[in-house]
Amino acid sequence: MLSIFKYRPLIETSSADWIYDTFEWAIQNFDKKEFFQRSQLIQPTNEFFPGSVDSVHAKAENIFRHTLKYAGLEHWPFRLQSPEVFENLPVQQMALIDVERNSCDEVLPVAMYECPFNITYNRQQTLKPEDLSSSFAHIIAQHLMLQSHQLPPGGVDYLIEGSEITAVYMGFGVMLANSAYTFRGGCGSCYNAQANRQASLSESEIVFSLALYCRLKEIPDPQVFACLKKHLKSDYKQACKQIDKRPEVLARLLEYKRGAF
Repeated sequence: MLSIFKYRPLIETSSADWIYDTFEWAIQNFDKKEFFQRSQLIQPTNEFFPGSVDSVHAKAENIFRHTLKYAGLEHWPFRLQSPEVFENLPVQQMALIDVERNSCDEVLPVAMYECPFNITYNRQQTLKPEDLSSSFAHIIAQHLMLQSHQLPPGGVDYLIEGSEITAVYMGFGVMLANSAYTFRGGCGSCYNAQANRQASLSESEIVFSLALYCRLKEIPDPQVFACLKKHLKSDYKQACKQIDKRPEVLARLLEYKRGAF
């Protein structure tokens, strides 16, 4: 009878350990000062994505520019192109000593390169701005990793999964969790597979990563739940309990906070 109240982790210990290690790797390599001092939990609201648009591309551009700002990489040479004119050019390597990010109004000097980082989008995804911003965040995170020559724990085989964790680390966890899986619904008449984001991690793994971000940033549950999908809230609480069972791991990650101030 009491077994129904027994604690159950949200994800397997091996998956949790990889996420812990990947967060530590991100803190070490992708500007811990930005993470601890300036990054914020981005929400799919007009407050975070203001602006009026008059075309599909203008909508995509508006979402992309806000996403890039919150990632702290406005000073990198990204360029959004519509699908019909997209040029898939070889990505030029930047000469980086350290990755510097800044998501506040005082932006870093703009980097000038002959070949910008061209990015495009799926027109269908503009119907779901949350999915589109999450996709942009994931792509931006991949550029961040490739330019810094840093591979996540597990190496090149985990590059896509590691970049999704990096996008959570940059503050996009709520939107990544909300867009990780889309229910088809009753008759499926409103379901549009092309509008959905293609997640590389499971819904539970992203929720766990979101919970870890919020624990490290001391973000209260009501702020997280404001826009998190209803069916994910119990998973989030379960993830927090799992994280709290390993206080030594959280304490180790918080040690990096001292060097960020």
